[in-house]
Parts: sequence; structure tokens; C-alpha cells
Amino acid sequence: MLSMNALAVVSAAFAVLLFVVALFAMTVGELRGAGLAFLSASLVIYLREKYLVGE
Repeated sequence: MLSMNALAVVSAAFAVLLFVVALFAMTVGELRGAGLAFLSASLVIYLREKYLVGE
């Protein structure tokens, strides 16, 4: 089973991946997809900070 710290690292890496997808989508002109990827990355970061990172 993954510890909370490992889940925090995985979620951070997933957020970075979403940013890369968003930047790629912007370069090819898929602005709706880019916006969705940016929004998803923001939600992943929020949930990571709220539930996975200790105080």
C-alpha cells in the first residue's frame, strides 16, 4: 500500500503531466482541451494540498 507521502508525490507528478498536456494542446490550437487540462491540474493540486500534504 502506498503511504500518504508517496500519494502526494504521485499526484504532483500527475499535475505536472497535466500541465504538459495543456501546453501541448495550446500549441496545436486545441484551446478547449488545454483549458480542461489546466482546470484538472488545478483541481489535482488543490486536492493534494488539502488531503495529502501534512500540516
